Amino acid sequence: MHVTKSILYFNEPGAGCLKDCADAAAARAADLGLMHAVCATTSGRTALALARALAKAGSKARVVGVAYAENYARKWGRLNPRIKVQAEELGVVFCSAGHAMGGINTAISDKFGTLTPNKLIAAAYYTLGQGFKVAVEVSLMAADQGLVPSGKEVLALGGSANGADTALVIRAACSGEFFKLRVPEIVCLPR
Repeated sequence: MHVTKSILYFNEPGAGCLKDCADAAAARAADLGLMHAVCATTSGRTALALARALAKAGSKARVVGVAYAENYARKWGRLNPRIKVQAEELGVVFCSAGHAMGGINTAISDKFGTLTPNKLIAAAYYTLGQGFKVAVEVSLMAADQGLVPSGKEVLALGGSANGADTALVIRAACSGEFFKLRVPEIVCLPR
């Protein structure tokens, strides 16, 4: 038996894909009856867009918005308080965490110029696009905090810098059980 479905491909990555990415992701979440969604979000805008799209699609999935850990937030920005409140009114839960493919391994790599396993894994995911790597990473981070269930399918969105351009259906896993993670579906991504 097999299933035929389409994948939405964007000609370019970036913030301009957010609305179409969120809409396609929400439609798929509704089709599958997914109860959990996770996305990378700097200002909160992506989490808010996803929550709105899910509601419009009739999905009951709860959104987890994963923001930068403190060291990255100082460089690249924090949640916008106004957007955060709007998203929370739609049921979005926010967390911030160290990057699953970063952390102490990045410190070792930066200090000693060595190649660490996390860098190899990240590089492999980057071959599918930055948003792909980010979607996988935020699903790990949310699972580590108990905000999405390990072993269950969740919707995961990622992108590059602003907005989201990649949506995946992921069988979530905690970072300590990384090799149990699966990506059974690609909803959309840039070419």
